[in-house]
This record gives sequence, structure tokens and C-alpha cells, in this order.
Amino acid sequence: MRTANALLKSMALMLAGIVIASPLALAQQRFTLGASPPGGAWYPMAAGLAEIWNKNIDGISVTVEGTGGAAINPRWLADGQVDIALNSLDMVFAARDGTPPYKDDPQDLSHVRSLMLQHSSPHFVVVKAKSDIHQMSDLVGKRVAIGDRGAAANERAIWIFEAHGINPADVRLEYLGDEQAAGALADGRIDAWLEFIAVPAAPVMNLATTNDIRFIPMDDDAVERLRAKWPFMVPTEVPAGTYRGQEQAYTAYGVTGALLVLDSVPEDVVYEMCMTINDHRKQLAEIHRAFALWSFDPDIETITGQPLHPGAKRCYQEIGVL
Repeated sequence: MRTANALLKSMALMLAGIVIASPLALAQQRFTLGASPPGGAWYPMAAGLAEIWNKNIDGISVTVEGTGGAAINPRWLADGQVDIALNSLDMVFAARDGTPPYKDDPQDLSHVRSLMLQHSSPHFVVVKAKSDIHQMSDLVGKRVAIGDRGAAANERAIWIFEAHGINPADVRLEYLGDEQAAGALADGRIDAWLEFIAVPAAPVMNLATTNDIRFIPMDDDAVERLRAKWPFMVPTEVPAGTYRGQEQAYTAYGVTGALLVLDSVPEDVVYEMCMTINDHRKQLAEIHRAFALWSFDPDIETITGQPLHPGAKRCYQEIGVL
């Protein structure tokens, strides 16, 4: 009877020219997804993920927030400036422990939960094909871009240098974003570009279309030193032909990432987000191949150091992971 009365009342109001919002519209839940600066690799991935969520989950609206990237997202989660964020685990551990770039400024991540593991963002050191740089030691005295100032890549680049016995003070460091660095290398304003981006990296692909480039490999002994100190720097094989002119595969090293979410995001919403990713893997991989490397890992709590969100746990159980 109450439903019928409500319907009659609504019809009467509509006839009177008064528009009533549907209960679904009134109840729409809005969330922000922290990514990277608009020119970063994570931004288009986040945009694609948000679009798939918005199309397939009723009653929610997810918008992408351009952030400072991996070095900033743990802080934004801690402050509640975003509800969900792409993260690299080195920065999550640093934020939690108060180590660089969060030195003496630990972040409270007690209300942050794990959703799933992302791909790793492996490193590359790229130069123009005619460059006189052929090994890492040749970077001494050269102009090398290492990402925007304050980006996670800054700290990781130092790890790469130090693993090779290179004093960062002996390298002319340039703090440039991806598109700026690619342009500067093409124009000869820098000698090399060291970054950490999911493969294939669009800025590198664009650079390679108009320039002949080469990649500088890590020394074997430097890899051992790097991983002994930073075990979360995992290897990624970059197949030959990933970039124009790249005739040989090479091994890159980078940090595994994780999609993290605030515990304030409702259980049913996180469950739907999780299941939507699982059900649309092929479509996500068409947006960016790195999505194919995302995983529902049963050991995620150990890997991230953050508890699994109850909604994600339901998904993991339903798909047979837990």
C-alpha cells in the first residue's frame, strides 16, 4: 500500500512539473581513485579502471584524481584525500615506517586495506642510439632525468646508482616528468633517462617512433647488491620488440604495486569492484597490457603489510583464491 501511495504521489508531482530524483540517484556513492600526474603511466590505467567500474557497478561514481604518484598516494590515503589508490609497495613501507622520502614522518595507514596486487613498474635507462653511454658507469658526469622532483623514481634511481657504485652527486640529475624527459632526450637536452614505468611505457613508445634508442642494462653484481638491500625490487623480462628498434630482450627491476582502499568504503562496493576487475580482465588488458599482471594473491596481506578489505576477502573466497 505504501509503495502504491508513493507511486501515486510521485506521478502527481511529475504532472505538476516537479521532478523527483530516483532513489538510486539519491543514493549514488562517490569515490576518488588516486593515480599519478596526468602524464604518468598510472593515470590512463586509473581512468580505464574507473570507467569499467562506473559502467558495471550500479549506484557508484568513481573519479580519477591526479596526484604526485607513488610517493604521494600513501599520504593521500592516510589523510583521506582519496578513497582508493594505486601504490608501489616501497612507498607504502616507507610511509608506514617513516623512512625516505617519509623520513621522520610516518603515516597512519591503520585504516587502509588491501584490494589486490598490481603489476610491477620496472626500471629502464634509455639513451639515443648514437650515445657514447654503453654501461651504467658511463652515466657519471652526464645529464640524467630521474622523474618529477619528489616522485618515487627519485629515490629508486639513487638505489640503482648506488648499486653500481656511482655517487649520485657525480651525476647531473634532472627532475623531469615522463613527457618532458622524453622530449628532452630527443632534443639532446639530457643524455639519459632513468624511470620506472609499467611495460610497455607509452612515453618510451612515442620516443622510439621518431628516435633510435638503446637501453642500458644493469651489471650482474649490481643486481645482487640491489636485491640484497631492497628485496621488493623484482625482475621483469621486457620482450624483444616491445619498443621500436629494441632487438633484444632485457631484464628490468621494479617494485610491485598494490591497489589499496580505505576501510570506510563499504564491503559490498569493494566486493563489486573486485569482482568487476576479475570479470573484465580482457577488457582491462586492452586498455593497458600491465593489467594482465594484476593478481588476487592469497598472500597479499603479507606482501603489502595491510589487511585485506572484507569486501575483497569475499571476492577472493568466491573465485577460489582463499
